[in-house]
Amino acid sequence: MRICFYCPLHEFKPKGNVLQFFIMLRALDRKIDNLPASEQKKYTFDCVLPFSFRNGTGGFRFHHVQFIHADDPTTKIISLDQKKAYDFVLVRGRNDAHKLLQYKDSLSKKLLYLATQYNLQDPYIMSRTDYLFRNSRMIFFQTEPNAERYRQYQLNKGSYSTQELDRKIKVLPQFVEHSKEEIQKRNEDDPLHLIMAGVIRPRYGLSVAVKAIQLIRKQHPRARLRVLYPSIVGKYRKRAVQLLRTPGVSDNGQKSMWKTKKMIVNSGIGLALLFDKTSDQNPSHSYLSRILEYMALGVPVLTTKTIGNVALLGEQYPLFVISAYDIQHQYQRLCDPDFYQEMSDYVKERGSRFLADNAVEPFWAALHTEYRLGKKKK
Repeated sequence: MRICFYCPLHEFKPKGNVLQFFIMLRALDRKIDNLPASEQKKYTFDCVLPFSFRNGTGGFRFHHVQFIHADDPTTKIISLDQKKAYDFVLVRGRNDAHKLLQYKDSLSKKLLYLATQYNLQDPYIMSRTDYLFRNSRMIFFQTEPNAERYRQYQLNKGSYSTQELDRKIKVLPQFVEHSKEEIQKRNEDDPLHLIMAGVIRPRYGLSVAVKAIQLIRKQHPRARLRVLYPSIVGKYRKRAVQLLRTPGVSDNGQKSMWKTKKMIVNSGIGLALLFDKTSDQNPSHSYLSRILEYMALGVPVLTTKTIGNVALLGEQYPLFVISAYDIQHQYQRLCDPDFYQEMSDYVKERGSRFLADNAVEPFWAALHTEYRLGKKKK
């Protein structure tokens, strides 16, 4: 099986889309590692990037993935396909997948399109998404709600059979990398801290989190809100910097994925807020990748009740919050060791399927099913 992967990353940074892509590749690399040597030779995994990736950067070391730097990735993929005759070309990103097909439409029979978001109320976005659906082998969504939503949308249009939709629409979830070493548990005598990790955007509720820690510190003065982030959205920077200087807030800036894991465990309570005001409510069909990190580490997470989060945590999850007062209330509940342990066990069990080696299994199976189907057609 020969696959070319492409994701329009501009550089390696320890942030969501970059980490998700490399964690996926690393999990696939390990899958090949676990095969007998004779079987390993049957796989060729190339990854085209618009920057030069040095093996081992960020702790990501590969044995079976070859990284290829290309200033013009589209042309490079086409050139490589002519030489290597890939079975599949996986592209993350609507515009990049569309561009590839505009350059060479025959690649549609090999295209695996990894969709991130779409907006049912935006004709331009949906026309491109539908075009890619028609002209691809399979389309992967990152959450079950988004996949089901698109499946229902196509069913309502009546252009495809249920069987064809089931074969072609898949879920390739976000991933959590296994810790390289065992992380020391938080000392129960230490205060519980809130931690927010990830890019800072207006809709991610930093102001709500800051208000919450001020309320919490009236009863628990040692508690802090720890904030880790690889970047701040430009238009929100001025306000975010003001909030990060609030008493009780620790501005930790950018940390490696591995350092972030340790800080999450040491803090004790994850915070992942998503207040979506877009007309389509599309981001709310997803969830923030940091939630998966908290869950996999067994750290209870306070989060908003979006469609994506209900799929992750269940309709009756007791730690859904909306306001700063909700966060204060749930913090107080989690100060009870028995309740904390109950929530820790619950999120860890729910999060285990997003650990990379588990999460990649359905994708691996789908690849091989489609590969065998393609061989039969030939």
